[in-house]
Amino acid sequence: MRILFLGTGASPSSPLPFCCCEFCRTSRMAGGKNFRKRSSLLINDDLLIDLGPDVFSASSQYGILLDNVRICLQTHPHGDHFDPEMIISRHPDYAAVIDNELTIIASRESLMVMDSIISSRCGYGSIFDEVAQENYRIRLMPIAAYERINYSGYAVRAYPANHGTPDQGFMIYSIAQGGKSVLYATDTAEIFEEVWHKMREYNECFDLIILDHTYGVGMESSDHLAMKGFAGHVRRFREEGMLKPDGSVYATHISHERNYTHSEFEAKAEESGYRIAYDGLRLELE
Repeated sequence: MRILFLGTGASPSSPLPFCCCEFCRTSRMAGGKNFRKRSSLLINDDLLIDLGPDVFSASSQYGILLDNVRICLQTHPHGDHFDPEMIISRHPDYAAVIDNELTIIASRESLMVMDSIISSRCGYGSIFDEVAQENYRIRLMPIAAYERINYSGYAVRAYPANHGTPDQGFMIYSIAQGGKSVLYATDTAEIFEEVWHKMREYNECFDLIILDHTYGVGMESSDHLAMKGFAGHVRRFREEGMLKPDGSVYATHISHERNYTHSEFEAKAEESGYRIAYDGLRLELE
C-alpha cells in the first residue's frame, strides 16, 4: 500500500496568507516542509481521501494523474476538504473527457450537503439523480457509522468523527488492503469512547495512523486535537494494541496556532513517539 500526502495543512493552509506571527514568519523563511496545502491523501494511485481545493495543484506538483483515481472517501463537506469544482468540471459542458467513473464514499449527510453546494453553483441537477451521475461519471456510495464496505480491493470502515454538528455526518476511516491497514482520522477532537469500543470490537490494528494535529503546545483539544491530546491518543492506541509493533503515527491537518516549524516539530513529536507528515511525503507499507 503506497501513501502520498497531497496536503497536511488545516483550513487556511500554513503559514497563513496574511499572518505576521512568529511561526508564520519563520515558516516562510524556512520554506520547504513548512508550506502546507489543505489536507488530502492518495492511497496507491486510485483512492483519494477528500476532494479538497489543493488536490489539483498538489497532483501537478507531485506528478500524479488524477484520471487514475476511481474512489474518493469524503470525510466531510467543509470547504478545506471539498471543492465542488472537482465534481462540476467533470460535466460534458466543460468538454471533459472522463475515462473512469469516480465512486464517492461518504455519509449520506455529507453527500446531501455536497449536493446542496454543487446545486448552488450550477444547474446540472442533483448528484443523487441518475442523469447527473451519468454526466459527471460519478457513483455515490453512502456509508453509515461503523459500516464496512468492501469495494475494488479495499475494505473501508467508517467511524463518526468528533467534529462539527452530527447533521453533516463527519467521518474518519479505516482502510485495509493486502494485509495492511490505515486509519485516517483528521478533523476530529477527542475520539468518542464508543468509537474506541467499536475499534476494539472489530479488532482494529493499524500499520499506520494519520491523526489530526491542528493545534499546538499549551492548547486544549476543542473541535480538533492539540499536542497534549494528540500525544494521549498515541499512548492509548499503543496501550489498546491498535497499533502494530512496527506501526507509525503521523500528524496531519496542522495549523499555525502554537505549533513549531517542521524540524522543531519533528523533535518534539519524537519525544511522544509520533512523526510529523509534510506535503509530498511518500510512505510504503510492505
